[in-house]
Amino acid sequence: MRGDAIQVTELSQMRAAMHPARWRVLTELFDRQDGMTATQAAELTGLTPSAMSYHLNVLARAGFIERDDSDDGRERPWRATGGGLEITGMPDEAMGRALMQNLLAEVTRLFAAGPPRGPDGTPWPASFTHTQVHLTKERAKELHRRVQEVIAEFEDDEDGPEYELFWIQGVGPGR
Repeated sequence: MRGDAIQVTELSQMRAAMHPARWRVLTELFDRQDGMTATQAAELTGLTPSAMSYHLNVLARAGFIERDDSDDGRERPWRATGGGLEITGMPDEAMGRALMQNLLAEVTRLFAAGPPRGPDGTPWPASFTHTQVHLTKERAKELHRRVQEVIAEFEDDEDGPEYELFWIQGVGPGR
């Protein structure tokens, strides 16, 4: 992950991120060390380069991406301004649903790729946890803060392969 997570607290930022094509480009830019042009982003999402230019400008106005340096001066690449998103604002129901669908698409891509393999050909460990706990709002905030601290402790370790982490915390439907 490159840089700190971008704090998403405003509804306008959530609106910018919730479009599936924008979300896909954002996650790709978070994973890349180099930038991406509108044409490359269009190929990734199946949109035209002109439509993708519009979406890239929306992401830039939200503060998620910025222009990157060009090697030849002709290309106009974009790069992420952080290493990911940390969405702590409260979306409305439609936005929350769209953001969860985007996250589901990312998890699906991760699972489809399979686990990375070590030098001996064996897969690296993966773990999946799903549980329920009873928390007050204050305790839920404390849990989130502590998980973020643990993740931050391991972010600077460059010895092994990069791991994808998804941390989702929320109240289930109908609760």
